[in-house]
Amino acid sequence: MSQIVFYSRNLVKLTGGSMRDMVRDILASCSRYDRASGMTGALVFNEDFFLQAMEGEASTISEQLWNVAADSRHSGMVLVSAAPVQQRSLGGWTVGYAGRSEALNALYLQYGSTAKFDPTEMSAAAIIALLRAFTELDASHFVQRSGQPGIVAMKPVAR
Repeated sequence: MSQIVFYSRNLVKLTGGSMRDMVRDILASCSRYDRASGMTGALVFNEDFFLQAMEGEASTISEQLWNVAADSRHSGMVLVSAAPVQQRSLGGWTVGYAGRSEALNALYLQYGSTAKFDPTEMSAAAIIALLRAFTELDASHFVQRSGQPGIVAMKPVAR
């Protein structure tokens, strides 16, 4: 069993409707692949970055990583961590939007040096901890897990 964690620059220009559609589409794709491959993981993103962890058999992760690397929605993939693990720390798939709110800003500050989502300013351990923290957030933070019906829209927050 292995785990790989990486981030990349987001090239998608998001709007309210397309962001909701993007989360739904990514989660559907992850969920289908999860069932077929036995992989688990988490993906958190905002207008600037994608941050993702995948867990499963090393060969399966390697194959999926090549697919992700070829995806035109992002560029500049940076490998944060790749290591064997004794057990999974991410069940199913979680996809979350790293927006701005008091709760999320506090989460970013807990794991990074600023109150914004920026994996370039975080250690590998902090990035993994942040991904795990996102898997525990509720849907009011625009987080969706595989197997859950629908997506609950994020509460509007002034920027």
